[in-house]
Amino acid sequence: MSAGDVNEVPEAPVPVRVRSEDLVRTGARAGHIQTLLTPERMQGAGFAFALLPVLERLYPARQDLARAIRRHLAYFATHPVLTGYVLGAAARWEERRANGDAVTDEAIDTWKRALASPLAAMGDPFFWVTLRPLAGLVGIVAIGLIPAPILGPDWRVLLCPLLTLLTYNAFALPFRVVGTHVGYLEADRPAALLRSLRLKEWGRALGCVGAFGYGALLALVIRFLDFGSIDWGLDATAKITTAAPLVLGAVIGWAGLLKWPGRVVEVALAALAAGLLLGGLV
Repeated sequence: MSAGDVNEVPEAPVPVRVRSEDLVRTGARAGHIQTLLTPERMQGAGFAFALLPVLERLYPARQDLARAIRRHLAYFATHPVLTGYVLGAAARWEERRANGDAVTDEAIDTWKRALASPLAAMGDPFFWVTLRPLAGLVGIVAIGLIPAPILGPDWRVLLCPLLTLLTYNAFALPFRVVGTHVGYLEADRPAALLRSLRLKEWGRALGCVGAFGYGALLALVIRFLDFGSIDWGLDATAKITTAAPLVLGAVIGWAGLLKWPGRVVEVALAALAAGLLLGGLV
């Protein structure tokens, strides 16, 4: 044995790193996380499916990869638009584990749940209660503002769902695009990550926009009522049958929002149904 062999120092293992393209692929897969929804594990299977590009990068050995996938098949639930932030943070924790850090299965699951719960609490009021009704309102108001074509089919029936989807995704898609990268970078600072979303401020701003939009919709409805006609001005029955559904819907909406302020969609549907029912009866 030579002196060189005695003094030879073994090379340190090369650390494995998550690449940017892995996070991009994970973010793209996160858009399908609801397709694997189950009552027992909720989004657990979808979470493991979305994180698979990262796990394949970190665990080339088949047995290690199988254990990592099984680790993320457990129960998991958060708002689907904000899932990327948890996926990015999980990618960072798995990277540390793959490089020898003392990161247990229980620690990864605890960190996932600790981040998923506040994201769900913040995301549901913003996306479901505020943004989704506003997106539908944009499509409805647009139909009232755009005149009907004189000839040919009324293409406005396609405009309502198109504008609704564009309005909703104008806010939702940026969160989906940057979620995995931000979650990966801010895995050690969950409080800073949650503050950076600014969902509370966005919710207040869009709430004001929604209030203005509902006022505009009411103005459009009143505009199409022929208050200047002779029949409407002289016939009391015509006045009642025209205005009663609007008044009933307004009263139900006002009273419902006072009692259930977080149920905007349900209250609006109840007011609309009551107004349509009364309009059909009278």
